[in-house]
Amino acid sequence: MENPLAFWRDLAIVWLVLLTMIIVAVPGVILYLAQLYLRRFRRWLRMPLLNAQVWALRIQQGTQRTATRVANVPIGLYSMDTRLRVTARAMLRAVWGK
Repeated sequence: MENPLAFWRDLAIVWLVLLTMIIVAVPGVILYLAQLYLRRFRRWLRMPLLNAQVWALRIQQGTQRTATRVANVPIGLYSMDTRLRVTARAMLRAVWGK
């Protein structure tokens, strides 16, 4: 004798399988579309980021050139002062004979 609830058991199993497929499919589709559009966004964003990198490198090089020029002024003054002192001492020693 067949179980009288067998039909409802089978129907419940099919229903649970369908619900499980829906519960798994919705996040799966969402993740797939998110990955797809993120890939497109990254491809689109590549050129503006490259331009930003070029400008950042230009600014960095200009800043380094300016910093080098500004730093050379006191360094040059200090080295000229040192050269003049050493030359003056040597001349005074030569004149006084010490």
